[in-house]
Amino acid sequence: MARATSKTAKTVQKTARKEVLKESLGKEIAKAWRKEKVRKELKSLAFFLAMLGLATFGRVALQGIPSVEPIIPIAIAMGMILGIREGFLLGGSAYVISNFFIWGFQGPWTIFQALGAAVPGAFGGIFGKYSKAGFKTLMILSIVGTMFFEVVMNISGAFMGIGLIGFGLLTLPLYFMTSLPFSLAHIGSNTVFALMCKPLLKLRRVKDEFKVISVRRSDGVTRTDFRMFKSDN
Repeated sequence: MARATSKTAKTVQKTARKEVLKESLGKEIAKAWRKEKVRKELKSLAFFLAMLGLATFGRVALQGIPSVEPIIPIAIAMGMILGIREGFLLGGSAYVISNFFIWGFQGPWTIFQALGAAVPGAFGGIFGKYSKAGFKTLMILSIVGTMFFEVVMNISGAFMGIGLIGFGLLTLPLYFMTSLPFSLAHIGSNTVFALMCKPLLKLRRVKDEFKVISVRRSDGVTRTDFRMFKSDN
């Protein structure tokens, strides 16, 4: 009877130790995951700010060359690398910030400029979710995104009466005709900037997950060791 009771007590203690080890392992994994997540978010924020600075500085530095500005390809690349939100924010923010430092400054056109670059950046994030999306996708989105930007600016310019053409629906064809050389310059230069952004795509991760691949537990000393590695996908 005493032996049975002792054996039952040992079984209960062993089960309790296993539960403690399991709970301890879970806490350690959660702690390591949170630490890695914070590190990753800080790294992504630093990268985002660096690219935002590059896009903004690039537009300010090249303001002497009409319609040559690298914001849209950088926003699309950022969307493909970090996600929809980052692509949208970089495209919009770069125009808002750079307008403080270039001729023309801020005005109602800033809203349309920001929208015209933010939407292509967001589409970069959408297409960036697909594993096969690469440089070809970046190039196509840069061209189509720049065309979208030009359409937005021409339509908004026509209805705001920017320039000497006048304003209203009837002036819209004139806006597209007179802006065509600048639109072509914008599209052509952005294909070059897209090519320059190609190396950035190497930083893109389709999945950024962590998995436990090795666990060692010792009931005798209540010790738990584990190793956590990034997923190969």
